[in-house]
Amino acid sequence: MKTSISTIILILFTFSCIGQSILFSEEQVERNLEHKFYHTNFNGGGVAFVDIDNDGDDDVYLTGGKEVDKLMINDGSGFFTNVTEGTGLEITSEIYTAGITYGDIDNDGDKDFFVNTHAGIDGSYTYNMLFRNNGDMTFTNIWPTSTDKSMTMGTVFLDYDLDGDLDIYNVNYVDEVIFTYDDMNQINGFDHECYSNYMYRNNGDGTFTNTTNQLGLGDTGCALTVTASDYDNDGDLDILLGNDFGPFIQPNKLYRNDIEDGKFTEVGMSTNSDNEMFSMGIAVGDYDNDLDLDYYISNLGKNVFLKNEGGTFSQAEEEAGVENELVAKDSSLSISWGTLFADVNNDMYLDLFISNGYVPAPAFVDNGNLEPDKLYINNTDGTFAEMDSTSGIWNEITSRGCAYSDVNNDGKVDIYSVVYDKPTFGLDGASCLYMNKSINNNNWVKINLEGTQANKDAFGSKVYVYTGSDVQMRETSGGSSFCSHNSSTLQIGIGLHETIDSVVINWTGGSHKQTEYDINVNAINNITENINTNTSDLAPQPLDFFPNPVDDYLTISMARNEINSIQIFDAVGRVVSTHKTTNHINVSHLTTGNYTILVRTNLGVKTSRFSKI
Repeated sequence: MKTSISTIILILFTFSCIGQSILFSEEQVERNLEHKFYHTNFNGGGVAFVDIDNDGDDDVYLTGGKEVDKLMINDGSGFFTNVTEGTGLEITSEIYTAGITYGDIDNDGDKDFFVNTHAGIDGSYTYNMLFRNNGDMTFTNIWPTSTDKSMTMGTVFLDYDLDGDLDIYNVNYVDEVIFTYDDMNQINGFDHECYSNYMYRNNGDGTFTNTTNQLGLGDTGCALTVTASDYDNDGDLDILLGNDFGPFIQPNKLYRNDIEDGKFTEVGMSTNSDNEMFSMGIAVGDYDNDLDLDYYISNLGKNVFLKNEGGTFSQAEEEAGVENELVAKDSSLSISWGTLFADVNNDMYLDLFISNGYVPAPAFVDNGNLEPDKLYINNTDGTFAEMDSTSGIWNEITSRGCAYSDVNNDGKVDIYSVVYDKPTFGLDGASCLYMNKSINNNNWVKINLEGTQANKDAFGSKVYVYTGSDVQMRETSGGSSFCSHNSSTLQIGIGLHETIDSVVINWTGGSHKQTEYDINVNAINNITENINTNTSDLAPQPLDFFPNPVDDYLTISMARNEINSIQIFDAVGRVVSTHKTTNHINVSHLTTGNYTILVRTNLGVKTSRFSKI
């Protein structure tokens, strides 16, 4: 009898552990995301998750280095098709691409791409590329070839001047390689000359103006990474630079946005964020749920974790247990690159992922070779638990950029880590799509924001999710990490909460707040600035359309050039269909029921209800 009871207890304990397990599966082959970044000098390797075809799921852009980039379209269930050919994105292999970010530069409802370049096959530096989305799955490069011929390693989209459109900040790397030597003629330091970074203000007509000097943003610290976020909660976006070779050239820089004075102010020293390190990537998130943003910066050696203490920072990597400093096999220095915060188990606390990867270095830098990617699970008390190979995240081949998305729309965050073609150290390596197979009973919510007064992408807006006594904050981002861009769909785990009390959006600029109450749990919620997503609150406005009821096609009595966009909401306020400039709408896919149509016109917003038969 005792044996039987012991067995039962063991079985219950086992199922309890399984019920809360963290587990990922590499599925890049099955889902047609096999990829390697073909490098020449160990720099670059970006990935972006973006809904490029506006069908509600994330597609993927993969930089190729000295090979052609790839645009991969998601079928809705997490399986991908390469559609690059014929899109205008067939970047010649004579140009070395490094990183990728996206944003809607013309506020027309689709995403445009900014591709960072490194050099041509002849070794000379090449110009970056801004691909405007033509709305039909083709793209046109509109970036002038007379501006930024340099070694660009990172880009971030932000509306720094709060005029409602996205500006572009590029960070640039080494111009001239210079080493210092000891008495034995051995390299003992770096003294590289670096290109200036550049800020480009969006003129609103498809052109950009270089405003770097007037804003005070011409840093020359050999930056490898950049992010724009509101560290001081004042409503505008500040800029955090991660500079390489920090102990020898320049430390990291934090530029506070003082746009009312027409400039940015460097506050790294006064905020304790001017770390001297080999910065590689930046993760941004509120890991301790105290409603301000914290920053994790990857490094050659011990990584830096900046805990936000109300506008100044303390270093928390040791107390949190996320130094990732040494390679366990040989105690040499670890080298981290891409990094991100994401709630992989939906328990309301952000976890931490790191792509680790080899880079050659002088002998005085004792760096290691094989170091696996790392996943740290938030213990909810300010510390993290390092997962081992049983979690399924354990690629040891040279990694660089990384990004996250829920690619199969199952409510669990998946991660992609870009891997180089060489060296392989005798192993067979490829970029890893880590599909989240974790088991738990936690709930979640997804939120997509669309600005009207703010930029269309709502980059820089903050979302506050209230569940009982708990509140979480997330910020939409125009790029971070290393050469990469995460999904713009905010996924927030809410643990065992079954309902959400409210969601408050503090739109970019900080002066406009919007509260939503009817939020669907375990579902995607699309929230538009100044438009309440609950159709019960949408008072019908004059809109001439026919027929009503409708079977297949709904016709709006308005010229196409007067229409900016169209959304159709179901009876509980969910967006079920989106359209661009058309007055003849196919609604045959809708089920029988009552709907609300919202039309944004050149003169304002109109809504009316109709029935589908």
